[in-house]
Amino acid sequence: MKDYILRLKAITIADAEEVGAKNAFLGEIFTQKALGNIRVPDGFVITASAYRHFIAYNKLDGVHDQLISGIDKSDPASITEIGRQARDLILGARFPGDLYDRILLAYQEFLKDSDGGLAVRSSPVEDNSLSIRTKDKYDTFLNVKGEKELFSSVKKCFASLYSDQALIDDTDRKDRVISVGVQKMIRADQACSGYAYTSDPQSGFVDVIHVSGIWGIGFKNTEHLLIQDEFIVYKPNLNMGVNSIIQKKLGTKSHMMVYKESGDTTSLVEKETSSELRGKFILNDEEILTIANWGIILENYYDSPMSMEWAKDSSSQDLFLLQAKPENFKKLKTYKI
Repeated sequence: MKDYILRLKAITIADAEEVGAKNAFLGEIFTQKALGNIRVPDGFVITASAYRHFIAYNKLDGVHDQLISGIDKSDPASITEIGRQARDLILGARFPGDLYDRILLAYQEFLKDSDGGLAVRSSPVEDNSLSIRTKDKYDTFLNVKGEKELFSSVKKCFASLYSDQALIDDTDRKDRVISVGVQKMIRADQACSGYAYTSDPQSGFVDVIHVSGIWGIGFKNTEHLLIQDEFIVYKPNLNMGVNSIIQKKLGTKSHMMVYKESGDTTSLVEKETSSELRGKFILNDEEILTIANWGIILENYYDSPMSMEWAKDSSSQDLFLLQAKPENFKKLKTYKI
């Protein structure tokens, strides 16, 4: 029997061909004792085998390849139209009964009591199975509530394999496959979120950790509008247990992204940040050092500089790691990369 569903806590990087790189790296944090101090939201993964089953059940094998073969790369309108047709085929398809039942069972077993909603994220299975592309081209849905929204979001993640950007980047690619991660939602909309790098993202200087973020939900395509707080941690001091935060920069944080209160509550809206929050740092020193220490743990484990996405939950006030990506794969030689 194919594993259409895998618990995130049971996944390692050896499963990348079934769960994609994003899910594989998060699962590794759950399963490896050396990474046990890092907090990741619980959840499950709808695997690449599940996606293939969905495609076969709806008799779509080869149909998308035939569609894409008609793309005129010199004509943007051709990519847009054929991409729309390819996505519509998936959005109009039905879940096989056995797959529907397994997704529903996983939801009921793991996440039904998640009052704050769910995060449903695409995790494509690339030809290089442990690569994470930097360009956003696959869908993510946040604050997903209830069974109906869950299944709709999963199907939209499947369809995002044929987003315009995915087709522009990989027009000639065959055997497109995707997995979908479903996790408890971290309610950063009333707290904060951001990114961290274990070397300076501009200069590449390896002795500092760069932590940044904003109030609310952070999306890369809005960062140019939202001047962030920035923190620099000096690694040699951190490793010695002495004062290691060498710079704090208060950003203007003039706006923040929050969920709509009615209608499509998975949609984000931009609102002005209160004057009180603008004048406050998003993180205290202990929280800055927690994120920095997570970065050190991961960097040592993978023998690689890391980029990370983090968020703070407004209910528990806990920090969580949402994504972790090694910049190279020195320690992953035993896996297909």
